[in-house]
Amino acid sequence: MTEIIKVLRGRRIRGYPAGVEDVRGEPGLSDLDRGEDWIDSGPNAIALDTGGCDHVLIAYELWDGEPTTPDWDESRSGSVRLTSGKTCAISGSSGELDHHEEFDLGRREHEWRFKAHRRLLRHDGFTADAIGFALFKLQFWSPVKEAAS
Repeated sequence: MTEIIKVLRGRRIRGYPAGVEDVRGEPGLSDLDRGEDWIDSGPNAIALDTGGCDHVLIAYELWDGEPTTPDWDESRSGSVRLTSGKTCAISGSSGELDHHEEFDLGRREHEWRFKAHRRLLRHDGFTADAIGFALFKLQFWSPVKEAAS
């Protein structure tokens, strides 16, 4: 049975959240083309579509193996190689980029597996874009088990 190792529940992100990327940032979010889906990943970045919401909360989780999938509106799996092993959310407005809290996965130059979950908040007939809040949960784990010493 897999267990959670580390959790970060980030603060509210305002502006135009784009996703998460390695703190070194190159290549990063600007190198991804999300296409039709709400998520895309590539070297050092995971692009997230907020569904028109201006406010976002992201929870990061590090697991010792593949976690079970929680009951969220939408979920996707993928992999991402992180140069520094640290990731943070990126948002922007008026041409300025904001970097938010860092989440340290503890291993540099590593290919991580992840599950991304999205929930766009709605209430009594009000759509997510009217309420303006999206929730994301990013669950990371290493596909490679560490050798016992």
